[in-house]
Amino acid sequence: MKRVILAVLLAFILSSTAFGVQNTSTQELRIVVQPVALLDVSLLTVVFEIPQEIVPGAPLHFENIEGGNIRYTSLIEQGRSRKITASLVDTSILDYVEIGITVAAPEKGTGKLGVSTGRISLSSIPQPVIADIGNGWTGTEETDGASVFYDIDILSADNLGSGTVTIDVLFTLAEE
Repeated sequence: MKRVILAVLLAFILSSTAFGVQNTSTQELRIVVQPVALLDVSLLTVVFEIPQEIVPGAPLHFENIEGGNIRYTSLIEQGRSRKITASLVDTSILDYVEIGITVAAPEKGTGKLGVSTGRISLSSIPQPVIADIGNGWTGTEETDGASVFYDIDILSADNLGSGTVTIDVLFTLAEE
């Protein structure tokens, strides 16, 4: 009887060891990356006041008006790129005001965040302000992203009266 119990125990140990070695499997993990194009501005409203301390008789020209930051995330197929364009929604203001915009490339972030195209004059035609954007993101903090600066030349005072003039600037993240 001891031999039978010993034989069964030995068979159980051998079979457990043999089946334990064969008790493995693999699983394939695939990460599917869909294209992503997200854009946000840190300041929804930029307020600029024409100061009363201007030089009498001089034309009205203002530079380096801070417009906050553009934050973005871009995931795109390898070998392709995106750009950020800027345009005016209503161009009636261009009859007496010229608005320039410069968007500096992000100083920090992850990935290929693009390059500044320099100063452009805003119009109804979308023009690139950041080009050659690949895969990456700029961050989510208030100071992250691409810094926006405006300059304004008032060409004629005929249509410019006291009060508030609202100008909508449209930013778009699109493929190049």
